[in-house]
Amino acid sequence: MTGCDTAAAANARLHHLVAAGARVLPLAFDLATRTGLDSDAPAAWGLVGHRGVPVDSVDDMRVLLGGLPLDRAFAALAADTCAAPLLVLHQLVAEEHGAPVHRLSGSVGNDVLKDLLLHGPGPFPPRAALRLAGDVAAYCLAELPRWRFLSVAGHHLARAGADPAREIAFTVAAGTEYLRAARAAGLDPRAVAARVTLSLAPAVTRRATRAKLRALRRLWARTARDGLALPPGPAPLLRVAAPPGPGPGRRVPGEDGPQRAAALEAEADAVLEEVAALGGMLAVVEAGRGPGLFGTRGGARSGAHPRLARPWSSSRSVRADQTERLAKLRAWRVQPAVDDCLRRLHGAARGDGNVLHPMREALAARATVGEVCAALREAWTG
Repeated sequence: MTGCDTAAAANARLHHLVAAGARVLPLAFDLATRTGLDSDAPAAWGLVGHRGVPVDSVDDMRVLLGGLPLDRAFAALAADTCAAPLLVLHQLVAEEHGAPVHRLSGSVGNDVLKDLLLHGPGPFPPRAALRLAGDVAAYCLAELPRWRFLSVAGHHLARAGADPAREIAFTVAAGTEYLRAARAAGLDPRAVAARVTLSLAPAVTRRATRAKLRALRRLWARTARDGLALPPGPAPLLRVAAPPGPGPGRRVPGEDGPQRAAALEAEADAVLEEVAALGGMLAVVEAGRGPGLFGTRGGARSGAHPRLARPWSSSRSVRADQTERLAKLRAWRVQPAVDDCLRRLHGAARGDGNVLHPMREALAARATVGEVCAALREAWTG
């Protein structure tokens, strides 16, 4: 999806993929959308249309998904911290297309710990971001039976410089933190684990890749299952993510030897012990200890929203188009109804209810992604 800077252009590309036989719809969103900004927000300057599609409201999602077989395709939403509104928008448009909820299938990243570790402070405080990820899990368990709602993206750490042992340790530690949060919220961790995907970067050889997966599987069984006293149940999906560029796939001395899996497991286990001593992954990211512990480099930002060294080349025209669409949206919608929905969302965020239900009402009333995220941010930081 990189390079498709408008919903209309991305829709045409998706139709081309479906006509060629594709059954997976890759939906990537631009930096502004992924961090909860409307395209006309001052902080979104230079980010609109960068590395994905701007989706400010249900109107944009209608354009993006128009005419696609949503009841037969698998939608892959590339969204983490702001996964919740984008997932709900996808569901709203699919239902408008007449697709039954039980037929909808797909996945969403929802890996807020990865975002916090690699990029620093996000639009929501860390504990609030983890709570929102848990609300997405609870919503999918209740509403979307064929949706995988969490992909722990260890391969992103490999791209940022982490070695295989630390990549595996992060994947296990983050996944365990999500299961622990799910149990604290009253969810069944086994049901959550059954819809989780654990992703690693490939090694330089197939044998070494199998060793990474073997070490991950063993550490997950011991740390997540035994550590949380879970009986045997459905295991998460293990996935090797194709590397888009340099980083993963580099050779590590001794990785092809007969003791590769055992040595790798021991190294990753040592990192897991450090994480446990610090209080778990959430405590690690709150204290800013992640880059030093996992050996990642770069990417950290000082504020809640990203900045680019140079603006995306087509951002100015895309931002102008989106600004015009937003002006028309706000002129045509029933503003008192939107305000009432946003107040209910704010109240739910201040309490302990699932925020996705009032969020769905707000987005259906044509509130924007930025307005929804602003209501959550005000409730969690005010």
